[in-house]
Amino acid sequence: MIEFKSEFIFTVCQIGAEPALKKEIAKNHPELRFAFSRPGYVTFKSLNGMIPFDFTLNSVFARAYGISLGTLGEGELGRVLELAHTLKDQDPARKIHLHAWERDLHLSGEEPLGFIPGALLGKVESQLRDQAQDGLLLHKNQLPTEGDWVIQLIALDPGKFAFGALTYSAAHSPHPGGRPPLLLPLQAPSRAYLKLENSLIWSNAPIRKGDIAVEIGSAPGGASYALLQRGLKVIGIDPAAMDPIVMSHPEFKHVQRPVNQILREELPDSVQWIVLDMNVEPNLSLYAVDRLAARMKDSLHGMLLTVKLNQWKFADEIPYFIDHVKAMGMTRVKAAQLAYHRQEILIYGLTRRGVREQSMSRTRL
Repeated sequence: MIEFKSEFIFTVCQIGAEPALKKEIAKNHPELRFAFSRPGYVTFKSLNGMIPFDFTLNSVFARAYGISLGTLGEGELGRVLELAHTLKDQDPARKIHLHAWERDLHLSGEEPLGFIPGALLGKVESQLRDQAQDGLLLHKNQLPTEGDWVIQLIALDPGKFAFGALTYSAAHSPHPGGRPPLLLPLQAPSRAYLKLENSLIWSNAPIRKGDIAVEIGSAPGGASYALLQRGLKVIGIDPAAMDPIVMSHPEFKHVQRPVNQILREELPDSVQWIVLDMNVEPNLSLYAVDRLAARMKDSLHGMLLTVKLNQWKFADEIPYFIDHVKAMGMTRVKAAQLAYHRQEILIYGLTRRGVREQSMSRTRL
């Protein structure tokens, strides 16, 4: 039997975030050393020997990661099926998935006109699936669940692929490359729609139809539009104008002033969610949230805060940002840089009330 072992892990991040990722890994995982990188793709070597497939990485900037099994040329892709057969022999009942994608070639939202995602990958995925006997070896059309194996094939450059694997858990994205397949609706006022939807998918936030959300920095309305489409009532706080499609919605109210001029009395007695996306330094945006959250603690379920890293030095302060959000009454707080972000991160937190709501939602399912 062919053995697939490795002392290396691969990570996938936003283009430009590589230095922040390396610094973060050096701090959180001193047993790992930087090995190799391409824009949006970085590998590390373990000083402790072989790494198990169920290894968990503590990282904000790595939106996908796994065990690195090296690189492959187009003539070596049979190794993917060799690994699948090896895993199947170990545990025939466990599902095996194939995640095939290309590394980020452009910043999110800055793809050139005519750019075709996946061109580096070509027909490789479909050819491998055909050779795997139509899903008998590689599970098809379903997201991985706890304990499944996921084989990773990442197109790095023309004719060159990175090869890896992982044991799936909640620590991983179920989507190839950590990128859920979202489309920007023609009616959506801005890309903030994609960021908000990505945030909701990643966080599994227990939002419900009829919940009330206050969005700080709402103009022109991409995130507000996404929330309204999900059945929430939205109060948008922004001195700039909102898009007419949002303004005309019966469940939207615009407070057209800076957030530091807003009085609690102008907002509903009960607010479940605070959503933030302000183009200011992190401490300023978190202060704006803190000021309102202190007056909403009796009804608040949670927060979805898009925090700008206007300068990469702010990446060093992420632990302090998380502590700040915890101090606002959030009992579960986590952060990530998601696929549809630019130079920014999401900080997500739930109050105890929100945690209970999430538990009740799972029970209803």
